Amino acid sequence: MNKPNWQQTAGVLMLTAMLGGCASFGDETAPAKPLTASQLQLDSHSASQVGPGWWQQLADPALDQLISTALQQSPSLKIADARLREARSAIGMTESKDGLQVQANASMDRERYSLYGLLPAPIGGNYYDVYTLSLSASWEIDFWGKNRAAVKAAIGNQQAVALEGQQARLVLTQAVIAQYTGLQRILAQAQLLKARQQLAQSQLALTQARVNAGLLPGDSLRQAEIRLKQLSQQDSVLADQADHARHALAALTGQPPHALDSLKPAPLKPAPAMPDAALTLDILGQRPDIIAQRARVEAMNESVKAARAEFYPNVALTAFAGQSALETSDLFKTGSKVVGIAPAIHLPIFTSGALQANLASTRARYDMAVENYNQTVLDALRDAADSLSTWQKTAGQLSDAHQATQLSRKASDSTVLRFKAGLVDKLAVLQAQDADLNQQAGKIDATAANRMAWATLNTALGGGFATSETTQQAH
Repeated sequence: MNKPNWQQTAGVLMLTAMLGGCASFGDETAPAKPLTASQLQLDSHSASQVGPGWWQQLADPALDQLISTALQQSPSLKIADARLREARSAIGMTESKDGLQVQANASMDRERYSLYGLLPAPIGGNYYDVYTLSLSASWEIDFWGKNRAAVKAAIGNQQAVALEGQQARLVLTQAVIAQYTGLQRILAQAQLLKARQQLAQSQLALTQARVNAGLLPGDSLRQAEIRLKQLSQQDSVLADQADHARHALAALTGQPPHALDSLKPAPLKPAPAMPDAALTLDILGQRPDIIAQRARVEAMNESVKAARAEFYPNVALTAFAGQSALETSDLFKTGSKVVGIAPAIHLPIFTSGALQANLASTRARYDMAVENYNQTVLDALRDAADSLSTWQKTAGQLSDAHQATQLSRKASDSTVLRFKAGLVDKLAVLQAQDADLNQQAGKIDATAANRMAWATLNTALGGGFATSETTQQAH
């Protein structure tokens, strides 16, 4: 067999490389650009306020267990994990294209050879069996970085999927806290409502006694009876809301609807203190959803590089070695050896616009990835700004509710003293106590709103996800 002339091969390769310029990239437009920190007008000082496991500041073992169960059993997170496994396997599939491919082949071919073909009679014009055993290997030489860019794109997509899984965990944690806090509020209001129902019963009994004594007209009972029915209606509404909250928690934790019917959450307490928060540059590296979209932008940039590399010549080497014979008894004889090598060059000169269309499509997907990133950043900043504002406002509302509760308690105590002094009647005492309980109900709502705002703010600031590495990447 003649030895290959590598000088000629190299010359052909150089020629095809030059001819590769014949395939035009098509019309090029300016690519979309990600928003910069200066455009977003964010402060540059570091101000990370959220640490990992931030919900543990609530010191509530029951809540900790619910969050742990949700993070382990939620079907939505299992879907996210499956997507991550799929993305990881895609990296391996892409990497395999950049390596040596080796295959073993065994075949039996029964064929009638042409009488007027390459082989004369007696082979020509007759049927023969051909037995072949061989190993074949192929290697695509990635001169222009197409496969390397594809691998980087697959890695970027895998990183984005992993970060989206982190965001899903963060959102799930917030949802569990919100439902749990809602259940705490409902149960606290239900307990307070029982006390108000007892007061209403006392008011009705006192009014009935006065009507019986002729001190009040009979229709004076109507208002007390209506009030008692209204409170009973509120009790039914709260019971229904408690059921819904338990069902929601069960669904979030991957359990049947009635799995948490016996759940008794800890009493509702104010949210922990939180340092003054601000929207700083760090938020770009603290939120998994932002970093995920940035990873997709980088992945699509690599895809554009791979699409551009398609315009250049593709060089592949294929070789095979094995045994081939017409009889199985001759298959392993020395003379049955077959060997071949086949360098191949694919030169895209005219493809009817297929390469240009693919590049244009990839560029469009890159632009979409950039604008998705920009929209995610804007939505995240709005979300964080809203959460910060709500946290500050609910803190003020809770302070006002606390002061109002103190004043209503003093007013109730003062009415009791006046009753003991004979200055007011028992009905006035009951009305003052009901007003105090009503104010306490307002404080419960304010406490729950402040707790939910605290959880939302922690989530909006990234839930403790940020690391120095991710922050630098985002910047």
